Amino acid sequence: MKPFTLVLLLSLLNQTALAAPEKTWQLKRDNDGIQIYTKSLTGSKFKAVKAEMELAVPTRELVALVMDTEACPEWAALCKASEIVQQTSETDLHIYTLTQLPWPVKDRDAVTRVVWTLDDSGKVTMSAEFVPGIVPETKKATRLTRGTTAFIFQPLGPAQTRVTSHAHIDPGGATPAWITNMLLVDSPFETMQGIRTLVTSGRYQDAQIEFLESAPATQ
Repeated sequence: MKPFTLVLLLSLLNQTALAAPEKTWQLKRDNDGIQIYTKSLTGSKFKAVKAEMELAVPTRELVALVMDTEACPEWAALCKASEIVQQTSETDLHIYTLTQLPWPVKDRDAVTRVVWTLDDSGKVTMSAEFVPGIVPETKKATRLTRGTTAFIFQPLGPAQTRVTSHAHIDPGGATPAWITNMLLVDSPFETMQGIRTLVTSGRYQDAQIEFLESAPATQ
């Protein structure tokens, strides 16, 4: 599939799954500068979740953090391991992620096709869709096959960025209500906290991102 076609497909999926016009986002948590929202989606028994915050860091550093796949356990809640398994370009790749859930719930894993895009305003979007195959399934984890996730980094100035994450995921298998609530509210909240802690540590202040070279100066 050509990159442009994939981007268009992911865009349509996100519009359908994350922005259904007949539903509205419901604020579930507003604390520590982070807002968490959920909403029901027509035709799905699983809710979508959105998290937002603003950070006093350049957009480029946030992109570098999320692109640092192996650092996933340091900032993403429940992430046990993550690695690139196929890569067509800097902005088009497949990533395998293992998610550790509390006992007695079985761990989850997934392969996602990830595409990065940059628009004329300097906004950077990472869209990911679960895909089958590529990595053999294991009895130790339930493979997730239905879902989309996204990160949106909107520059507000040379060193100010609005961070938004979206997710709509079928958790697969038997999932207790308390786990579902954790995935919808606690995990996105802790992930945003983790992003803030790591990106403000200075680790990515010298990162160079090739596809951002043509971005506006606000990057």
